[in-house]
Amino acid sequence: MKVLVVASSKTELSYFPGSYSKAVSGVGPVLAAAVTASAINEVKPDVVFSVGSAGSMGKLGIGECLSFGSVIMPDMDLTAYGLERGVTLLADGKKMGRIILDGNSDKVLSTSSSFATEPMPGADAADMEAYGVAMAASLSSIPCYAVKVITDLVGKHVSLKEYGMTLRSLLFKLPEKVEEVLRSFPA
Repeated sequence: MKVLVVASSKTELSYFPGSYSKAVSGVGPVLAAAVTASAINEVKPDVVFSVGSAGSMGKLGIGECLSFGSVIMPDMDLTAYGLERGVTLLADGKKMGRIILDGNSDKVLSTSSSFATEPMPGADAADMEAYGVAMAASLSSIPCYAVKVITDLVGKHVSLKEYGMTLRSLLFKLPEKVEEVLRSFPA
């Protein structure tokens, strides 16, 4: 099985084995979508993972590593046209909003193009790339998962140095969780 893992930095991919295809997107959903679409075209993976860090909305503890059941992007706001917040229109006129990822998880990840500073109702954690990765995979009809390690709490200030130290100490959990998710795949 060809596995593509996408992260915002090389550091977040450092514990993944060479048998995985890897792509570094940079920060934000637009870069994540563009890099993922390009990597999908090149690698032709069977499954895509958005991996990295996320901030807890309050119920998840620092150090937890989990696969999210769905991802939303409340930044998208076409409510002036009668669409629900978080829903956009695709080129063919179809709507895209919440993207279902892992049917074994009820946790919701909220992706934003800006740093989350306060908890968001209906979301368990926040990141800045997963929705872009999931959208690119969805448009290519490839299963996608978001595996994130919780590094901080939304609304609580943490310096870049503190964040980096916490992230580096938890990175080994990412490939372990990806392997766990892959074991649930049918043979």
